[in-house]
Amino acid sequence: MGDLSVRRVVGAVAVIAAATAGCTSSSSDPEPGSPGAAPASSPTRPSEIRSTILDLEKLPLRADPTVDYVFAAAPDFINQDVGDVRSEPGWDPGDPNSWSRRLWHATNLFLNEIATARPDSVLVPGDLVEGHWGRDKLDTGIFGPVTTPAEQRRALVRAAELYYGAYAERFASRGLTLHAALGDHDIGDNPWDDSDLDTTAKRRLVPLFKREFARHFTQLPDGSPRYPDRPVGTPYADTAYATRLTPDLLLVSLDEFRRTADDVELEVVGGQLRWLRGVLADARRDHVRWVVVQGHNPILTPVRTRSSSGGSMAGGPDTALWRTMVHGGVDLYLAGEVHNTTMRRADGITQITTGGLMYTGDATYMLARVYRDRMTFEVHEFDGRQDPDHSELWQTTGYRTRGETRYPEVPSGIAGSMTLTVDGRAVNQVGKLQAYDK
Repeated sequence: MGDLSVRRVVGAVAVIAAATAGCTSSSSDPEPGSPGAAPASSPTRPSEIRSTILDLEKLPLRADPTVDYVFAAAPDFINQDVGDVRSEPGWDPGDPNSWSRRLWHATNLFLNEIATARPDSVLVPGDLVEGHWGRDKLDTGIFGPVTTPAEQRRALVRAAELYYGAYAERFASRGLTLHAALGDHDIGDNPWDDSDLDTTAKRRLVPLFKREFARHFTQLPDGSPRYPDRPVGTPYADTAYATRLTPDLLLVSLDEFRRTADDVELEVVGGQLRWLRGVLADARRDHVRWVVVQGHNPILTPVRTRSSSGGSMAGGPDTALWRTMVHGGVDLYLAGEVHNTTMRRADGITQITTGGLMYTGDATYMLARVYRDRMTFEVHEFDGRQDPDHSELWQTTGYRTRGETRYPEVPSGIAGSMTLTVDGRAVNQVGKLQAYDK
């Protein structure tokens, strides 16, 4: 906790939201790739954050001193391979790029607004990237050749370095502490069965996908674990973890993707489940007041979906994972995947699936304030509109192209709110955070 505070208050930088303080991209900031733009040698473009950095002291302090902790939740908001590939040795003039002025503006607007709330941390339960790595359907060679398994592995590592590096820097440059969970796109995107050679190769690369995710988000630069409490001795030792955000607030982050001989199953079993039981038992022994678990996939269904394959945990509340969470006194299960917001409750646990895609104009984050006797939630949605010119955002694999989205200079609107009491009641339910029982 002290380390987080030092990072936020002493050495960090942060930004004022464009919509609320008028700090936006200006015509003096060159379009990436245009004359006057930053040189292509840096994977994270200086122009991405140049005009928006201010001292953290310029942001207002939180008004309510009774708040113990504030976190934002923002799964799936990019869900694409977004970064300036011109720094890659395989990029040649005329090759496409996956970075643009429009993306610069949208990511600034989204993350700047989160920063103004001064959260202690941001939870991202999965799908940080598109993850179509180790493949090159446009045959550009930007990340190197991908003909052999060894070449595919090298290309995957290069893509992870660029895209995960850019993703992490967007948070760090704003003084935002990130706690991420693994999503399906972070291991190549579903499916992983034997439907064709591409999916077979992708399944083979799952351990490397997980290693690269860990290298950027759950490990320190020297390779040591960022989170000491983890399921050591299991395949999930570097992708699942638990951490006390405060003495009274426990966060558990799960890896819900188990690779089998012919597929990837959405489940938490074996050693990871035994570790979870121990973590929750320790929390009960220590009388921890609040327990939050984040995982990518909804467990209680149905939930609202939008532009999603709609993955969920087979078995729902009958799974060993759900029963373990019920027995262990979990208060909140936080998930992504479906790019929409739904609140469901069962067995004393509140499940909230949230998040929205920036490129479809539905960028969404949830803000949670933790008190001694309650936890309050607000879901914020931006109203983007599709570019009528249908300018295309390039994907590293050419899997598909998508129209970018224009975001007007207005703040988000609140799409739902609710309060969760320490004795397990969900009250003051409004909008998308009303209980969904369809």
